[in-house]
Amino acid sequence: MARVAGRKDEKILTRLADEFEQLSAQLNSPVPITMEIGKFTQACRLVSPLIRHLGVAMKFADIEYSAKVSGVVKAGKSVNTLEELLDRDIQQNTIKRQSSGSRLLIRVKRSLELLKIIFEQIMASSGNSLMDPVNTAYKQVFYPYHGWASRKTVAGALQTLPTKSLFFKRLKLDEASAFVQMQRIVTAVAPLIHYIDNLFLSRESAKELLRLL
Repeated sequence: MARVAGRKDEKILTRLADEFEQLSAQLNSPVPITMEIGKFTQACRLVSPLIRHLGVAMKFADIEYSAKVSGVVKAGKSVNTLEELLDRDIQQNTIKRQSSGSRLLIRVKRSLELLKIIFEQIMASSGNSLMDPVNTAYKQVFYPYHGWASRKTVAGALQTLPTKSLFFKRLKLDEASAFVQMQRIVTAVAPLIHYIDNLFLSRESAKELLRLL
């Protein structure tokens, strides 16, 4: 954590890209692949300030996301890796509990999917609105799992999103520079999402959890 704390002056998108690229590099290592919970959650925590740049109406999303990341940290206190976290839940038959580390991990993974799609949509759109990119990502990732109340809350928050240009200003980047960092994040997060999916798919008793929220 000290390394991240010492870089507070660095732009958040650049920091986020750096952290996720380090995680992605681990997945390409010739040694047996493992993902340390500490390193994973350290990178994931950097998503929170990014969410806050989307405006006060997105505070609920930041609170919920941060709670899920903290839940993974807490659940992983007695183990070191995501693999060990999942295997422990399987062995203890706690995998389907709402508060299980494995279930929280899936929710964090879905948030990374959301972030990836938002950035892809922002880079592909020509207008100055963030509503369509965020709404498209939400409908692909979380909408199927949310009830009416959650969907209504999200719909209201979408109306308050800043313009794309204001969002970039808050990030202290121009559009071209922001796109470079967004593409770095999209590229780095994709194999991480795939890796977490495979952790569950490779364990018969964990496959079903991917369909739950």
